[in-house]
Amino acid sequence: MKMKKWMAMLLAGAMCAGMMAGCGSSTDEPQASDTTFDGSISFIISHKDEYLGTLDQAAKASAESKGFSLTSTDCADDMDRQIDYVRAAAQNDADAIIIVLADDTRADEVIEAAGDTKIVFLNRIPQDESVLDENHVYVGSNEDDSGTYQGEMLADALKESGKDSVNYLLFEGTAGLIHTTKRSEGVLKALDAAGITATPAADAVDCGYDRAKAMDQMTVMLADGMDMSTIDCIIANNDAMALGVLESLRQNEIDTSDILVVGVDGTNAGLQAVSDGSMVATVYQNAVGQATAGVQAAINLASGADLMEGISYETDEENENIIWVPFEKITADNVAEYF
Repeated sequence: MKMKKWMAMLLAGAMCAGMMAGCGSSTDEPQASDTTFDGSISFIISHKDEYLGTLDQAAKASAESKGFSLTSTDCADDMDRQIDYVRAAAQNDADAIIIVLADDTRADEVIEAAGDTKIVFLNRIPQDESVLDENHVYVGSNEDDSGTYQGEMLADALKESGKDSVNYLLFEGTAGLIHTTKRSEGVLKALDAAGITATPAADAVDCGYDRAKAMDQMTVMLADGMDMSTIDCIIANNDAMALGVLESLRQNEIDTSDILVVGVDGTNAGLQAVSDGSMVATVYQNAVGQATAGVQAAINLASGADLMEGISYETDEENENIIWVPFEKITADNVAEYF
């Protein structure tokens, strides 16, 4: 059962709050709780882009299925504002706080602002993982895998085309965030491990995970004389940027049929692009799985239950306060399973 089916299940659960919503027997699916929660949980999000918007909706639907309302606060990527929101939530007696960090280097400040309030770091892991403990946990996907999976799928596609050396363009997310670094480094390491010589045709471009920025940057590169006939592949840290680049190329009447494009997230638009052949692959980041596990973890922390009660995912082998929701490879061969 994949993203759209999961979302439908959660929304159905929201319509009958407090009742159990079935979600199959597979252990990689979020398991709904048959209990309700009558406490208060705050959700503070860095911003709502295409992926995080889905995460936000899924978290609210999960909360509704467990009998309470979850309101999210968007800090517009302002970390100082986010810390103020954390402090306010704690002062208003929130039982737990779920937070998507605007700056993953400042988790210690979030913990300080929260005081005794429990915290679930969702989607973006603190760069200093030592701040995680029994009261401050992480739920998300392991970014050591995202770029690696992307590179492995790209290498397979290149080999099918008979290529062992390529020129690429790299469109990156926000500089300094750990998942930006790991995605960029991971894809290139995977290509090298597969015997593909990858040469950058230009410096990596910081587009902040934003579709419009990637589109604008590609347009600028074309205006500056970028010859796309020399480009074999476009690597983007997320689907939104990959699609922005493709839109720019189409608007400039450039044939993209021989350019292999890969992204990360498995958004609805990204899945459609893989299905229609615009993108060769994406790496599915399970927004519904992260959201449901994050909400359940917050409930467990707030109520004093075992952290993993009602959660089917695995904890990290070295840190039991990290809950991993696996990334998954998506190509044309299996994309239909995710609609």
